[in-house]
Amino acid sequence: MTIFRALLLGGSLLATPTLALADDQALAMPDGIFSVYGGYSMAHIQSDELVYGGGQKLSELNWESKYVSIFTVGLSADVDKSWTVKGDVDIGTGGDGHMVDYDWLYGPDAWSERSIHPDTRLDHYFSADIQVSREVYKDMQSTLSLGAGFNYSDVKWTAYGGSYVYSTFDFRDTVGNFPDGEKGISYRQKVPVGYLTVNGEHKIGQWTLGGSLRGGMSFGIEDIDDHWMRDARFYDSMEIAPMLGATITADYAINDRASLYFSGSFDRVFRADGDMRMTDTTGATPDASYSDAAGASFQAMSIGFGLKGTF
Repeated sequence: MTIFRALLLGGSLLATPTLALADDQALAMPDGIFSVYGGYSMAHIQSDELVYGGGQKLSELNWESKYVSIFTVGLSADVDKSWTVKGDVDIGTGGDGHMVDYDWLYGPDAWSERSIHPDTRLDHYFSADIQVSREVYKDMQSTLSLGAGFNYSDVKWTAYGGSYVYSTFDFRDTVGNFPDGEKGISYRQKVPVGYLTVNGEHKIGQWTLGGSLRGGMSFGIEDIDDHWMRDARFYDSMEIAPMLGATITADYAINDRASLYFSGSFDRVFRADGDMRMTDTTGATPDASYSDAAGASFQAMSIGFGLKGTF
C-alpha cells in the first residue's frame, strides 16, 4: 500500500489538493499553486542588419513584420510562500512583412543603392522565456516582487522580388525590378537575453492590474544572412548589448479558478557590433572573415488577450 500511495502522489499533484502519505499523515496542497495560460496577440517584429568596412557603414537592411499572429502557452508555479517560477513559449506566423536594403558606395552622406521588398515573408518566429521571482512586499491588495529571467528568440525572414535603384555607371543611374517571387535575401537572428525584473500587481474588485520592467543584456546576437542571387552566406556574431522591456496586464476574474487577461509588451535589444564570416555556398572560393564588420538590433511589440486557469 505504501508504494501505491507514493505513485499516486507523484502522478496526481496537479489534480488532487490532498493525498495520504504512507503513515496516513495528510499532505495539504493549497489552491492557487499552479496557473496555466494561453493567449493570442498581434505583434510588430523588426530587426536591423548592418555591414561596415574601414570604419564606415556600407550597408543596412531593415527587416520588419507587422500584424504577426502570436500564440502563447505558459505555466507559473508558486514553489513556496514567496517564490514563483514562470515559463512561456510564443510562436508567431503570418504578418505583413517588408524589407529595405541600403548601400553606401560613395560615402556616408547619401545612399547609392537601394532595394525595396514588399513581398517579405516571416519564415518563423519563436520565443521562450523562463523567470524566477521572489515576493518582497504584499498587503491585501498589492504585491511587489523582484526576479531574474532568460529569454531566447529566433526569427527568420525571406525577401522576394521587389524593386531597385543602383549606381552602375553613375550615381543612382539604374532603376529596375526583380522578378516576382524570386528569392533575394534571407535573414535569421538568434537572440539570447538575460535580465532582472521588477513585477507589481494591484487588485481592484474583480480586476488585477499588473506590470513589469525588465533590464539586462543580450549574450550576443547570432545571425545568418543568405544572398541567394550571389551564392553568398554571411555568419555574424555580435558583442554583448543592453536590453530593455516592459509588460502591462489586466486580469478579470471570471470565477475563483479562471480569469480573462489582456496584455501589452515591448522588448528591445539595442544595436551591437561584431565579426563576420562570408561563405561561398558553391564552394568555389574559400571563406573570408572580417572583424568589426557586422551590426544588429532586435525589437518586438505585442498586444493581446488570453485565458488563465488556477488550480
